[in-house]
This record gives sequence, structure tokens and C-alpha cells, in this order.
Amino acid sequence: MTVQTRAPLVPFLPDSAPFSPEQRAWLNGFFAGVFSADAPPGATALSAADSAAFLPAPAEEDDAPWHDAAMPIDERMKLAEGKPLARRMMAAMAQQDCGQCGYLCDTYSKAIASGAEPKLNLCAPGGKETVRMLKQLAAELDGAPAPAAEAAAAPKTAPAQGAPGTRENPADVTFLGRFRLNGEGSEKETWHVDFDLEGSGLDYAVGDSFGLFPVNDPDLVAQVLAALHAPADFPIGDSTLEDVLTRDVCLKSPPDTLFTLISYLTGGTRRATAKALAAGGDPDGDAALLDVLAALEKFPGIRPDPEAVIECLEPLQPRLYSISSSPMATPGKLSLTVDTVRYDHAGRTRHGVCSTFLAGRVA
Repeated sequence: MTVQTRAPLVPFLPDSAPFSPEQRAWLNGFFAGVFSADAPPGATALSAADSAAFLPAPAEEDDAPWHDAAMPIDERMKLAEGKPLARRMMAAMAQQDCGQCGYLCDTYSKAIASGAEPKLNLCAPGGKETVRMLKQLAAELDGAPAPAAEAAAAPKTAPAQGAPGTRENPADVTFLGRFRLNGEGSEKETWHVDFDLEGSGLDYAVGDSFGLFPVNDPDLVAQVLAALHAPADFPIGDSTLEDVLTRDVCLKSPPDTLFTLISYLTGGTRRATAKALAAGGDPDGDAALLDVLAALEKFPGIRPDPEAVIECLEPLQPRLYSISSSPMATPGKLSLTVDTVRYDHAGRTRHGVCSTFLAGRVA
């Protein structure tokens, strides 16, 4: 008895299918080839080696399963257990590859591990938890030679130093103006902001980000000066305390070192509270909402040396914004669309340092 195998049915798209005639013709030809019972004349079966060339490459051993900005740091560090130091340092980063540090998460960690980058506080999105973890991991570097391979594999993503428009060598651009995009009475405050790039040496492509160095709110600076019981013209190097607080240091999240300093100026339960905050604790349940002013006001009566306070604070980092203009449409000009950040806490209105700078103080 002879059993004949039926040729497989070939799917066919009718004219009523939601495709153009060209698309239907292509798809019908594709289906005919895939479901054909016989191989076309001259077709040769691929060897196993040739077939492997079309398969996805296997994951490398140094893949980063922790490279997920939504994953908590303790989970990221657990996934990185047993990995080389640079990989564990990468797991401590915020995983945003935002470029604010001048690197990507991977290259920043390699630069630290190789000794090429001494600063552990450049990951702005990671905040204090990243700094704490990096300090803990950096202890392994003491006395250990830097691996040559890692040192060679840690290029910066930013252009070479000396080129205009880098973190180390920022360019000056001209502020042209802004206008609000929301209607009257809207709860949101969104601004269209324009800059002129002429003479700056800067250029950009669609998809790039624009980094700005903001200045702190002068009202906030005045309140910090009052909390320090210090005059605005107190000398800090070649500058003044007011100018340094305005342009050079971050007044948002108080570093652990500030609480360590405060612990030396207090006693009893207040000292215990300061030491707990310096260790990353939250004895009063308010640590996440403390800024530098709130940290100083939490311990009334202290009179720290202003220069010692400045040495405790983190540098004011640039902020990156997606560019909303096209160099083809407006050559030499650059536009941003910025949502202003404002919120109330503990009787004070808090401000996003750069969004409110662009919305009102830049000129």
C-alpha cells in the first residue's frame, strides 16, 4: 500500500487583508517559499557550522543582568556576587547610562577599578546609596595593582579633554528666551527654552542630550547661610561662602560626611541621631526628605566651621535634558522642553535646582 504525503497548505492573503498590493505580493511569495513542499532547484542544506552563523551569539560571561534601572541596589549587588571588582562596582551604579558622570555605568566602574578615576561621587542618579557601596568596594583597591586590561578598557564616553562642551571644559551658550506651554490655571509648569549655539563650538544630532550647570536658588542659599550663622562674604579659598554655595556645591541630599561632622558638634541623643544618619540609617523616618538646609535645621544651635561644611558637600552636578529641536530645522539653535519641579515638604517649598533655574533664573 502506498501512502502519499499531501503537500502542506500554503497560506494566502486575500485582497481584503489590510496590506498594500505590494505588501500582499511580498508576503504571499514569502509564505509560498516557506511552506513549499520541495526545495527550489540548486538549494543546498546548510551545515551545522553554517547554521550556527545565523543563531544569536551566546551571552558573554561578563553580561550584566543587574543592568536594570528599576532593580533595587541590594538585588543588583546579589546578582554581581563573585564577579570581578569592576563588575560589582558597575552593579552599584544607578544603571541609567545617563552620562552625567562623563561615562557610562560600565566605563565609570572600570575607570574607578583601574585607578583612572578617583571620584566615587559622580553617579548623580545613584545618590548616597551608590556612594556608600562604592566606598565599601573601593576598600578592596588598597594595595592592589590595577588590572591592565581594565585600565585599557575604560575610555570615557565624553570627547577628549580640551574639546568644547565637555564636563571638564564646558562651553558658553546664549540664552535666547522661554515661553510656557501650559494654559492659565494648569497645575503643570512646562517651558520651551531656546539657546543660541553660535560661537560655542557645539553641534548636536537628533537624539542627543544637552547638559547644563545650574546655580542654586539664592533664597535657599540665604537660608543655608542663616543656618550656618555665617556671613555671605566668609572667605572660601579665592571665593566667598555665598558664591560657593550658589555655584559649586549641591544643596539637595546631605552627604554622610556632613552628619559625621555634626556628630562631633553634638552630644547625647542628637549625636546618636547624627551618627545613625551618617551610617545610612533613618532614626526619625525623615532621612529621604532631608536636604542640606533641613539637615542643619535638624540640629539647631550647632555652629560648624563654614569651610568644614563646604568640604563635606558634594559638587553641583550638571543636569542633562533631551533636546527637542532639530539642527536641520533650526541650525545653530537648540531647544529644550522642561517640566518645572516644585513640591512642599515640612512647610517649605522645594525646587528642582535646574528646572527652576531654566524656568526663572537663567538670563
